[in-house]
Formats: sequence, C-alpha cells, structure tokens
Amino acid sequence: MHCCLNPDCQNPQNPDGTKFCQSCGTPLVLLRTHYRPIQLLSNEGGFGRTYLAEDIDKLNERCVIKQLAPKTQGTYALKKATELFEQEARRLQQLGEHPQIPTLYAYFEQDGHLYLVQQFIEGQTLDKLQQGVWSESQVRNLLLELLPVLQFIHERDIIHRDIKPPNIMCRTPPPNQTPLSPQGKGGQSQFVLIDFGASKQLAATLSVRGTQIGTLGYAPFEQMDAGEAYPASDLFSLGVTCFQLLTQANPYNLFLNKGYEWVGTWRQHLRQSVSLELQGVLDKLLRKERLQRYQSAAEVLADLQPKPLPTPPPPPRQPPSRRAPPTVVSQLNKNPWMAAGAILLLGLAGSQIYGLVRYGIFPSNPIVLISSPFFLKNTFTGHTDWVDSVAISPDGKTLVSGSYDKTIKIWNLGTGKLQKTLTGHTDGVFSVAISPRTRSVSEGDWQDISQWQ
Repeated sequence: MHCCLNPDCQNPQNPDGTKFCQSCGTPLVLLRTHYRPIQLLSNEGGFGRTYLAEDIDKLNERCVIKQLAPKTQGTYALKKATELFEQEARRLQQLGEHPQIPTLYAYFEQDGHLYLVQQFIEGQTLDKLQQGVWSESQVRNLLLELLPVLQFIHERDIIHRDIKPPNIMCRTPPPNQTPLSPQGKGGQSQFVLIDFGASKQLAATLSVRGTQIGTLGYAPFEQMDAGEAYPASDLFSLGVTCFQLLTQANPYNLFLNKGYEWVGTWRQHLRQSVSLELQGVLDKLLRKERLQRYQSAAEVLADLQPKPLPTPPPPPRQPPSRRAPPTVVSQLNKNPWMAAGAILLLGLAGSQIYGLVRYGIFPSNPIVLISSPFFLKNTFTGHTDWVDSVAISPDGKTLVSGSYDKTIKIWNLGTGKLQKTLTGHTDGVFSVAISPRTRSVSEGDWQDISQWQ
C-alpha cells in the first residue's frame, strides 16, 4: 500500500504501483526518497496526521511519520503547534537513547509541511487495549517500568506534561507471552512513553499565561491553572492513569463534574481489593497540592519496593550444659603457683581493691576467692548451677552472687558462710550489683530486673 500525504484526503489508502491518489489526485511520494507512508494511523485534529511507513533503504523497516500541516495560518495556535512539533523532535533526539522512548530518525520540511520520523513500537496504546479492569500486580508493573523513565527525563530537566493511556505504548509480546507479562518482546521493557510534543524544559515558562498544554482530568492543578510543570506534575498524571486502569472510571468526566475534588475520594470507584500499600502510594500521587505529592520518581519507587522483614529478636539465652563446672580448688591444691599464673594471665579479672586487700574472684561454681599474694582464701558452695556474676560490698564484708539456678546468695566474705538466698526469678541471674549508698542489691535476668533490700 501507498498512503497519500494530503492532510485533507478522505481516503488516503492506495494500492502499490499507483502514482496519484485515487481519492484526491495528489501525487504519491517518498519522503526524503526513502520513507514510504503505507497506512494512516491518526488524524491530529486539523494540525496534521500520523502515518505508519517503511524505510526502503533499510529493508522496509517500519517507522512512524508525524506530519505537521495545520489548517490555520498566522495564529498563536499555529505558532505554538510549530514550536511544540520542533520541541518534540529535539526531545526525542536528546532522550531517544533510552530503550523506553522512541528514537528520532529524521526531522525535515518537504512540500510545505514539517515531518518527524521516529522509531515504530510494535504494540498498542493503553487506551486501545481491551483488558478491562487491571489487577494490582499489573498496575504495580506499570509503575515499576515507567517510573525509571520519568526519573531519566526529569534528571534532564524535561517534563512530559501529557502522561495518559494514549501516550503509553504496550509492546506486542511474542506468542508465548501474555499481553501484560512483566517484560515485552525479546526481554525488552514492556511499556514505552511516547508523544513528547507537550514536553518542556523545567525552567521554561509559557509566554501567554493561561495557555493549557495537557489533558483535562489527567493534568494537575498547577499545570491547568498557570501552565507550570514540575516532576510532581508528571507523577500526578501517572497516578491518574493508574487510577483509571484500576477502576475504568473516566478522569475527564470526573473532572467535569467535580473538578479536583474527586482525587480525595478516588477509592469509592474501586471495583476490586487493593492493598493498603498501593492505596497509600496513589494517595500521595493524587494530591491536588503539588508540594504534598511525591517530588521525584525515586521517592515513589522507594515506597513500592518490598519492605525488609523485621529482624527477629535474639533467642533466649540458654544455660550451659549441666556438666560439672570447672573449679580452681583442685588446681590450687596441686600447684598454687599455677593458679597465680592463671590470675596474672587473666589480668586479675574481676579484681577490686578494698583497703589493703586485693581479691581475685572467679564466678564459677563453687566461687573461688583468692587474696594477695596469690593463695586460696575461701570457697563458697551452695549454688546448683553456673555462677554468672558476683559483687562485693563497699565495706568488703559481703559478697553477692547470681546464678543460672535462678537464685541470688548473700555471703559473709570473712567467714564464707551463706547469709541469705533470694528467689523469684524465672531465669538465670546474669548480673548483680550492690548500691554504694544503700544496702540494696540490684540484679537482672533475661526477663526482668529486680531490687532487694
């Protein structure tokens, strides 16, 4: 087929080999001698048309030709349309390196009209897909694929300004893939962002206040009210798109009936269950006030990522085996100097100075007390399990011990006699202390901390 490029032709399709359009008589031409239009894809509302074409210099590789042929002359609308058309070409040239943005092939003027030739994406726009209400997983997949694209363009100070289902292409998957599987043809990303004709530099402002570029129902308040556009503006439009896919509600009709009030009650249009997590994301995407929305695509992606599972609490401390604990007594009986050497190697562990007496305390079972100059002073027996902690009173007269047998024992340090046993813990006692100003004993196990008078 060969398509007529006359923007007013009512029936532009012609069979191969035809030199003049059978409908309007316009000569059928090749653009730049190698782009052959073969099918009319859309009519751009009196400003031109979009065609499917073949590049005969590249083995008939398919491409898309966008034609700018406005019917009005010398008007602000014409000037703005021309500006946006050229802007789209520049944006595609700048952004086309991204695999989810069409590549620019050519931009030129021929026969009084402007033409833009770009990469053909095999598939359909989201508004033409007959999918019904989308599931939450499908919407999540759309967000996870398109948010990095928005992050890419926003980092280059470009705002799309017209994100909606007709401007999002879904690649046609191979026969063994479902239409909305996570990736598209050949492992490529499934969704492609198209139509950058309304995009603008972030720092640019419209020359005429009130000029609206965007689509009612999808464009945010700041864009429709004052022509301002920010990364958060594109994120609002993406949120509206997700809302429409989840509900099949028409944002344009909602806007006509309620203005921007509907964004606060969007849940009432849901026709399926949606997780609280995704509801929270959509809430923040759909805020009317720009500063209350997400300010970057990266923020949205962070909220969509799976949250790490909380770290489980450490298991309760298990007492050591019930084997008889080692003692120092037998070693002292055999070789007192061995015990003295052990104390030195331990750095006199647990030693405290009380007056002129230095004690080396070994919280085993029994408790071994060694005083300078390295001879056995006393042993304290009575616990039925490991002793984990001991403490000596400031006056050097009392020793307190805590054990895995769930008791605390108070000893006369001079005589080695047991004075009192404190019970009540539900687990082994791992720490004891004596207040330097009172006669109270504080201790703790794995479940509580107690104080005794």
